[in-house]
Amino acid sequence: MATQEVTAPFIADKSRKAAGRRWHLKFPLIGLLLPAILLLLWWLGAAAVTLDSTFFSTPSAVLRTLGNLLFSGVLASDFWDSLQRILTGAFIGFSAGLLLGGITGYVRQIERVLDPTIQALRAVPAVAWIPFLILTLGIDDAPKIALIAIAIFFITYVNTFSGVRGTDQKLIELAQAYRLPRSLVLWRIIMPSALPQIFVGLRLAAAIGWIAAVFSEILVGNNGLGVLLNDGRSLGRPDQTIVLMVVLALAGKSSDGLIRLIERRVTRWRATFEGV
Repeated sequence: MATQEVTAPFIADKSRKAAGRRWHLKFPLIGLLLPAILLLLWWLGAAAVTLDSTFFSTPSAVLRTLGNLLFSGVLASDFWDSLQRILTGAFIGFSAGLLLGGITGYVRQIERVLDPTIQALRAVPAVAWIPFLILTLGIDDAPKIALIAIAIFFITYVNTFSGVRGTDQKLIELAQAYRLPRSLVLWRIIMPSALPQIFVGLRLAAAIGWIAAVFSEILVGNNGLGVLLNDGRSLGRPDQTIVLMVVLALAGKSSDGLIRLIERRVTRWRATFEGV
């Protein structure tokens, strides 16, 4: 009787997950419902001349502009320029944040030395870094990559530190009781425990990377998506600005989806709540 009472919640949980998977397979494109509704409202507003054409272009004009940017190669070229900066800056920032966040979370004495300074620098707004980076690195790609790396570093650092410190103390005490080597404790207990929080930081860092790239290109860029976006503003082309906003939204969503896919593969051992 007791066994039935214990196993009943697990059976119910499995049935709910199976039902959720069946619902997802039955309606695989449900996530496109809200964008379709917004597109319909936009089209109706443009057709009824409710939306001011000075600020809101029509869907047909946006599609024409998208086609022109694609077939001319301008969009692909600027997208690649931005993506290269993001990948380079993300590699530097994520690597540094993961390393320092893990070290300060694991070693309390290093935390006392490094963490106050890092937290103080984290409070400096991104826009305040731009003049300093231009003075020290010039106006080429270096300051843009540096800004992306700085923005991603702080997010990665905080989440890695929190993930390491969020490890169950009882597991650490059990490992110490069995006199397990520190390297084994680090790789078999602390890192798996910190992985979910690290992936949260990685998802946030991916979004911040696109924001920092566009922001830096608008201020001191001669190519990239930020330059195209700024050109649309300066030329009074709402169709071009909307195209760039859609491209950035799709790029951000793709980055987040890729990270979530990797997270599910890497942390398959987790038994977490997936919603009702």
